[in-house]
Formats: sequence, C-alpha cells, structure tokens
Amino acid sequence: MPKIAAGARASGGFVKIMKNNADNPLTTPNSDTGKFAFNSEQPGNKIGYIRDIIVVEPDFVTYPPGGSPSSPQRYYLPGGTGPTNCERMIECWSFGGNNFQIWYFFPQFFANNYGISYVPLLEARAVTDYVNKNAFFGPRVDVSTGQVSGSGQIYSYGSEFCRWMMHINTGYPSIRNRPSYAVEVTSSGAAQPISRYLVTLFGLPAFDDAIPDYSTTPVSGQEVVRCDQASGGKFRIALPGRTVSSGNLDHYLMHENRIPAKILGSGEIAVAAGATQVITTRFALPLTTYMDYIVRRAGSTATEKFQFWSPPYIDNLNPNQECGFTYVVSGNTITITSTADMDIVIRYMICANAGQAPTTGGKKIQRTGNDGVGAYVQIKRPGSSDTAPNLDDIMLDTRFVYAPLLAEGFLNFNSTDMPDTMSAPRFKGERKRSLVIPNPNGLLLFPKMGAVYNQTAVDSSFTDPYCIWGEHGVAINVGSNSGKSLGYSTWANIIDETHLDLWSGGDNPYTFLGSTNSYSNTIKGVRYYVFGIPPSL
Repeated sequence: MPKIAAGARASGGFVKIMKNNADNPLTTPNSDTGKFAFNSEQPGNKIGYIRDIIVVEPDFVTYPPGGSPSSPQRYYLPGGTGPTNCERMIECWSFGGNNFQIWYFFPQFFANNYGISYVPLLEARAVTDYVNKNAFFGPRVDVSTGQVSGSGQIYSYGSEFCRWMMHINTGYPSIRNRPSYAVEVTSSGAAQPISRYLVTLFGLPAFDDAIPDYSTTPVSGQEVVRCDQASGGKFRIALPGRTVSSGNLDHYLMHENRIPAKILGSGEIAVAAGATQVITTRFALPLTTYMDYIVRRAGSTATEKFQFWSPPYIDNLNPNQECGFTYVVSGNTITITSTADMDIVIRYMICANAGQAPTTGGKKIQRTGNDGVGAYVQIKRPGSSDTAPNLDDIMLDTRFVYAPLLAEGFLNFNSTDMPDTMSAPRFKGERKRSLVIPNPNGLLLFPKMGAVYNQTAVDSSFTDPYCIWGEHGVAINVGSNSGKSLGYSTWANIIDETHLDLWSGGDNPYTFLGSTNSYSNTIKGVRYYVFGIPPSL
C-alpha cells in the first residue's frame, strides 16, 4: 500500500506521498526529491494548479440570436448587470442561415466565483466537430490563412489558446480597456462549426503579477489540521501561519470545499506517421477530459528541429512539417491518430474533472483500495460516497500525477532580462533568455509561455492585447521582413531536462499581410511557467 502522510509540524501543515513504501514520509529529508510522488514541503508543489475546467457550449434557446455580426444581440450575466460590471457577456447573431455566439469572460467572473484577485491564465480547447464531444485536434501549421498570393505569414499552433484582449463593445468607449477572454461557438451548419470548448482555469496569473503567497509566520498553538466527520465533515490542512477556522479558501493547502482538477496520467509516447497509439489511465475519463501536450519530430534531439518546441517547430513553408494528430477520449483511454507525414513524440498530461454534482452518503474520509493495477490510498471530501466518489470528490489520491512548478517568472523585453538577440535568421524571435531549471528529480519539463503587453489608454486601441500565450508566426515573402517572427510570438525550446530557451518576437508587427500593422500596445515582456511531470504514470 502506498504511504501517504498528512499532518502538522512546527512550520505548518503538510502532505506527502512516497514512491517507495520502504521510505518513511516523516523522516525522509525534503532534499531527497526523487523519493516523493508528492511533497508539499518542497518548493513549487501544490495539490493542483488547475482550479477548474469550464465547459462552454452554444445555447441559442436561453440566448437567442439577433442583429448582425457588427451589431449583435448582447446578454449580460448575472442578471441585472451591464457592460461595465458584468461577469460574462454573450453576443449572439445569425448570418448565412447559421447562428453564432461569442462568450466573453471578464476578471470579475473569476474574482466572484473563484476568489482570484488577478487575471488568470486560461486555455481553451475546441472539439473537432459538432457531433463528438470527446474528439480533439492536436497541433497544426497554418500556411494559408495569413497569406495572399503567397505572402504574409505562417503560423504554428498548439491545441489551446489564451488571449486576454481589450473588451470590444461599440457604443461604450469608456470601458474598452476592460480585459476580456472570448470563445466562439456556432450552430451545426456553420463553415467551421464548433459545439464545445473546454476552458482550463489555472490558479496562476496571466500577466506579470507575482503568484500570491497566502502563508504567513506560524504561531505556536495554532490548529492547522482538522479531520472531522461531525457537523457535515471537514478535512483541512492550513498553510503556514493560517488556521483551520479561516474562511478564506486561499489559506489552505487542502480544503473540502476547494478541490482542484486532476492530472490522471503523464509521460511521453511515440507515434509513427499515420499510425494510432493508445494511452490507458487508471480512471474512467469524463467528457471534461483533455490532453495537454508538447510535440516534436522524432529524431536526435541534438538537432534543434527534433527538439521540443512549444508551439511546435516550423522553419519553412512546407505544410508537411506539421506534427499533427487528433485524439479521442473514451472509457479510460486516449486514442491518438497521427495526421503527420513524419514520426512524432508527444509529451503529455491527461487533465480532467468530473463535471458532476458531488456524491453523498459516505462516512469515510480516507479510503484504500486496489483497482487491479495496484493498491492506492485516497483522501476524499467528507460525506461523499464511500464506494464510488467522483473526481470532484477526491482531494488526494496516490494514483494522481502531481506536477510541481519547477520555475516561473516574468522577463522584461530588454537586454538585461533577455540578453541574447537574433540577427539572422529571425524566425525564432528577436530576443532570447536561456534558463537553467532546477530539476534534481529528472522530471520532464513542460513549459508554458506568453507575451505580456504594456497597456495604453488610447481609445483606438480597444482591440489590442493584454497578453497572448502559446502562439508563433513567421513572415514570408515580404521583402526585407521575410523570416521575422510576428510581434506576439513566443517560443519555448526544451534543450534538455535542465535547460530551456525562451524566445520573444518583441515589437515586430503582428501581421505582414498586405501591409505591416503593429499593436498600439508595446511589448512589456514574457511570462513563463515550467512544470515538471513524471516520465510515465
């Protein structure tokens, strides 16, 4: 049976899961990083950085379409709010016999519903068609959208996008500087019908804010752990200096009323060109499951084009360089089908929450079992089912993946923070920073990176970005600008499991299509997070 320890020391509450049952969680030094599957006393370790997975689907009954694309019907949520104070806004219209909706999320939504005080990192993933809710695209190279007569730009995309933009609302110029995050869904007959998005909410800032630290100085005699089945039940472990009586959920390492989404598997898998591979997990996967990934071409990583780049590597106009695939979530498996002309290697995390109401009727808080693969230990929400708790009931499980944050930060776009410049070729970016990542456990690096912009009060800039994450573009056939990366481009290049290069396109134009156009906002720098995932679980 895996060993798990949850309790308190003088420094505060802690949770530990051992990889080897021969090791004692209470006496094994925290410096022996490789001996822990999870250790809250090690920097960067947290029960979960994914706060929630939000489903966005079209609803043309509650929010019927009206108007036109340029002047749509608008609905403000919650009821009684308007364009200056709503948490969400839905724009609806009809065009060409089809219906469209754009769902806008504002920072107030996350503040009021999740207690998040900053603008959070979000990632949205669309399903592949209007019929299947469990099929998703992998990465793609777009060599056509950004071109006219062979000139313009090409793009490399992963599966997700994160763009916080200035809010577009004609008629209300005074609030155009309100950050908004938007996803568009359609009716089934649209040219590119999208019926469903899974929007991942990270408990991490999307801008240059520091990650809040809610701990404080411990005081002798504080109650920092409570496991209590009475009065509805409690299982709480407070952060250092906090107590289990705090009403602020941010003051806890674990709390029965804030249970994050889960990582149910991680590792790497090789997929031959045009072939299919299957990843099997130890859990039944709900429809709120997706695969986060970084992908590379198969080959010696001593050569840069065979290394992991996020988004995937591109260096020319050849559409056959796409490391493409699709995947389907079904049962307890992820089935990957390659659409690439080359063999590829996928580094992945399987992420999910239940998307269901909490179960009831149980009395246990700690639960043990054997799922046929092996024994496990679980801590679940008090009062949840003792026989079949769902993922949103489970607080801790020895079968879950825990991905520590190995490094994070913000780099100003200048010669101090990003000292390396690219003269030619410039398709990678204008400036680079090489990082050495502390990774004594030999985890697989999993970076996320975005461009963050200075803000302007210029009214004409109401379509400018606050930040753009995980996108890369390169100008082609545009004279002296050919080969330049686009201004919002970011590129994270994994050299090996302790070395990472971060590239930024700086203040280059965001488009070279027809003519060059730049945002009124100028680049401030890049925000990055580097997770470490187990090689196989």
